[in-house]
Amino acid sequence: MTNEELAREVARGLVETGVEGGYDAVSCSTAGDYPSIGCSQWEGARADTLLGYIDGGDYYAGRSYSDIEESGELDDLKALISSEQGIEAQLMILAQDAIDYVEAAIDAGLDDSRSIIYCGIWGPTSTHCVYTFIKKCLDKGIDMNDLDACAAAFRDDYWIWADVGRKYRAGYQNRSDNTYLYVAGLDLSAYGVPEYESGESEDE
Repeated sequence: MTNEELAREVARGLVETGVEGGYDAVSCSTAGDYPSIGCSQWEGARADTLLGYIDGGDYYAGRSYSDIEESGELDDLKALISSEQGIEAQLMILAQDAIDYVEAAIDAGLDDSRSIIYCGIWGPTSTHCVYTFIKKCLDKGIDMNDLDACAAAFRDDYWIWADVGRKYRAGYQNRSDNTYLYVAGLDLSAYGVPEYESGESEDE
């Protein structure tokens, strides 16, 4: 898989595993009277950029949240950004961010598509932290290019490495399990990647 293909799958995974919100999310920003929209709650210029990729989106660009709400158009905005074109635009923007996560995982020493996608979904916690964690695990002899071993390392130790505190341990472990199940079940046959079989490393 190319870096762009991997980033696209990471972007999709960020939404599907709940790291990001729903495609139809619309709320008022906590920083002012303007909308936060889409799976990443984009605001301001980034929100307007997203809207610019969607037919009819310019109608909402630059408007205040209260204006859209008072005109009774919140549901219309939600429908617009969760349309097929809206979802495609959101994935495109999210994938642009995910390129950094993919490149960090590869630079750290990963070459297995599923492991790269798995680690990429952790990217928003801290790209640098994920990079150094992968390096540390590889240095310890953990085969991070095996999805099972990679997920086990994140489940057992990433909460410590990320220094999030014991109260977040269970949440990070649940996130690890959910991410593993998602990535293991991905159909990547369009990229020439075979179905995943637990306990067996892929030769990609």
